Amino acid sequence: MLNERSTTVPIQVRFADVDMAHHVHNGVYLHWFELARMRFLERFIPKDHDWKAQGLILARNEVDYKMPVRLNDTIEAEAWCSAVRNKSFDLSYRIHRTGGKSPGICAVGRSVMVCFDYTTERTIAVPAPWREVLSTLVLS
Repeated sequence: MLNERSTTVPIQVRFADVDMAHHVHNGVYLHWFELARMRFLERFIPKDHDWKAQGLILARNEVDYKMPVRLNDTIEAEAWCSAVRNKSFDLSYRIHRTGGKSPGICAVGRSVMVCFDYTTERTIAVPAPWREVLSTLVLS
């Protein structure tokens, strides 16, 4: 399932991520999505970008849990663009277990990212350079 249009980040499961049921707490998956999202955004947003002027607002997060992740699992988070609209784009995610007794997809998710001008406090169109790159990376 890995693709050159997606970005994959290895994840270290920390002891603090695990709850009383001996699997990773549901809220931790959003953190893992964020790690993959930031790595994905590096593909088209320059390091010197002024986030105080124009940036993104995370408007929606979704997670579907498929199988639990445990402390000693080897996992990775994958992110890709699944839709581009006028003022927003969707990023989709997968958490993969890459080894052990049952490798496979542990969770899938989606975020809606809205482009925002922080100086005017208004939504804006996806900047043209971003749209150009995102359009080449869209995976359904």
